[in-house]
Amino acid sequence: MLKPTLPLQALGLAVTAAISVSVAAQDARPVFEEVIVTAEKRTESLQDLSQAVTALSDEDLDNRQITTFVDLSAIAPGVNIAKNEGFKTVITIRGVGNEANQNAIANPSVSYHLDGIYVASPFALQTDFLDLERIEVLRGPQGTLFGQNSTGGAINVITKAPTLDEVYGSADLTLGNYDLVRARGAINVPMGDSVAMRASIATNQHDGFSDNVVLDQELDDADSISGRLRLLIEPTDTFRAHLTAQYFDEDRNGAAQKGLLDTTRDPRKLRQDSAAEYQLTSELYSAVLEWDLEPFTVKSLTSYQHDDVLIRRDNDRNDLASLPPFALLPSFYDAETSDLKTFTQEFNLISGDPMFGKLDWVAGVFYLDTEIKGTILERLDFGFDGEFDPFTVEDVYSFSGDFGFISDAEPTRESMSVYGQGTWNFNDEWRTVFGLRYTDDEVTSEVTNFYGRGGTQSLKVQSDKVTGRLVLEHDFNDYTMAYVSFTRGFKPGGSNLTFGLEDEIAPIVVLPTYEEEVVDAYEVGLKTDLADGRVRINTAAFYYDYEGLQYQATDPEVFQGGVGNIPESEIYGAELEFAAFLTDNLVLDARMAWLETEITADHLALDNVQSDAATNALIGQGFDLFSPEIQIARAAQVQNVKGNELAKTPGFTANLALNWDTELGSWGEMRSTFQYTYRGDFKHRIFNNDKTDVVDSYDVIDLVVGFYPGSADWRVELIGKNLTDEDGINARFTDVFGVGATGDELIAPRQYMVRVGLDF
Repeated sequence: MLKPTLPLQALGLAVTAAISVSVAAQDARPVFEEVIVTAEKRTESLQDLSQAVTALSDEDLDNRQITTFVDLSAIAPGVNIAKNEGFKTVITIRGVGNEANQNAIANPSVSYHLDGIYVASPFALQTDFLDLERIEVLRGPQGTLFGQNSTGGAINVITKAPTLDEVYGSADLTLGNYDLVRARGAINVPMGDSVAMRASIATNQHDGFSDNVVLDQELDDADSISGRLRLLIEPTDTFRAHLTAQYFDEDRNGAAQKGLLDTTRDPRKLRQDSAAEYQLTSELYSAVLEWDLEPFTVKSLTSYQHDDVLIRRDNDRNDLASLPPFALLPSFYDAETSDLKTFTQEFNLISGDPMFGKLDWVAGVFYLDTEIKGTILERLDFGFDGEFDPFTVEDVYSFSGDFGFISDAEPTRESMSVYGQGTWNFNDEWRTVFGLRYTDDEVTSEVTNFYGRGGTQSLKVQSDKVTGRLVLEHDFNDYTMAYVSFTRGFKPGGSNLTFGLEDEIAPIVVLPTYEEEVVDAYEVGLKTDLADGRVRINTAAFYYDYEGLQYQATDPEVFQGGVGNIPESEIYGAELEFAAFLTDNLVLDARMAWLETEITADHLALDNVQSDAATNALIGQGFDLFSPEIQIARAAQVQNVKGNELAKTPGFTANLALNWDTELGSWGEMRSTFQYTYRGDFKHRIFNNDKTDVVDSYDVIDLVVGFYPGSADWRVELIGKNLTDEDGINARFTDVFGVGATGDELIAPRQYMVRVGLDF
């Protein structure tokens, strides 16, 4: 691997990691530097890691205008990040994502870590990025070092830490169309010889990108504030503590989810007869303690996380007056509140000098306790008269009244894991990596008040699994490494809020509980630096054997939906990350991914789009919603999904960037980044329904041009996002509960911005 010893000057572009240059003298030719990451819980060169990892520095994030998780979509190969339901984010890596996202206790398939802390809440993915050092995207199952649920991969977000050096900071202000005002600031303050503080804050406001023309309400607006306080305590050379308090608050109208039946022609105009509202408060408090002992480092990571979310929305995504009679049962989420609390504790040991001169190792234990209190009330206009009639408790138990999904649930998850991973160096050229993780996971749910079933039902699911990783690495020379690996990833099962009941009318599709899912991943990769360090190529090919895929299912019994398991699927593909200095001042960065997915086993499932259409047709003929005829009609829509594609898995994605730096003499320097992103089409559910599930591809062009005066501490940048004003569909969502409406959420429209920054 390339190990430069010369001074490094950042170029501000990323190729599997933040690209930088090494320069020996004024006329020396720049090369890509060795990049240090913590993707395997120890600091090491990214080019030495035998797995596919993309790292983005703070400069990369600014140049590419990455401010939220959704902005990462297609930036890292094989990564698709979709908005979902207006208040959730679904991350899919190499075809493995969270298709059970409407279940509050179901784990995502890509784990999110903030400064080493596992963040359990799916709502936390809605927060804005703040004062970051870098982001690491680990692609493929993480069967050893990272959590119980990393069947798709992991995203590690590393924030800027306090230092004991001096007082310094930065601030910037961004103004743009849609009345955008975004302000950020951070300051580092030493407090003696052993204590330092870093405080950062950001606000983000803009008008809505879309309009509800019925109620004259702007949607896709923004109004948020983020804050973080980090404290470093380093009383000795062998002990340090990082204490963090982080807060995020957002209060806005909410996301535009345009129904497929909407009659307005403009993609950013929609007709809905119910107002939307969205509120999120997310808090995280953590303590990371490190002791450097002679044979190893001991680390303790403790966190408490608390999220509150409130959502009100037009659940049928349409205006009753603009639809034909009985086209879609009018529905509104009167309120959905979730209170999520999580405690995590992790201890790990990281080796110092190799044991026997051959073995580097990491070992640890991880504990998680999550509690959720959720209340959901859906209103349904059974009379199709434009009014949601009031109802009583007696109406609930007798299946009468204008209500749909009602749930008061308190699921909890408790999980304990023990893990260890080692690297054995046979010689200077050959190594093997081996690791094991044992996880014991238990979900307990108390569910009350759903669809007339009296009382409270208690459900418990326990999962335990051994997962692991085995890799063989070979260095062909100092600049080229190849590897072949096997990894097993695991995501535990859980309980459903609703499920079918035994009867003689129709078969049960949704059960009270759902099973674990397991991914066996085989991968071969190559990492190399060519042309004396001026070309970097990282590539990987992989095959996944996927068992028990958890997905959002529907039962023939009316209103009964939950999580089911698909027995067997397979995924295979390839990725390429290529970077080259075209000239000393012009760098090309190309990232591409090819992906094929298929359900390979027989599995009977019910597409709720088809079952709800059958339901509405009979309601239009005068049948009662809970009549046997409707249940029989719904059961007739059960289908075998074998041969279908997996959800949210574009067959091809690409991201191309050109970074050009040029000196302006005594004036300073100009830095420019031109970026093209292509996200291919995909099926948004495993049913592959031609009417609702086909999501088209889109192309996006972004440009950033910055001026940096030679002797000044300020800077100014001109930013253009989505310059062709593409109305690309970021995500499509079909509600498995209630009326099963389908709606689209678009990418942001064309935006022009100017950002002025100051370092001090």
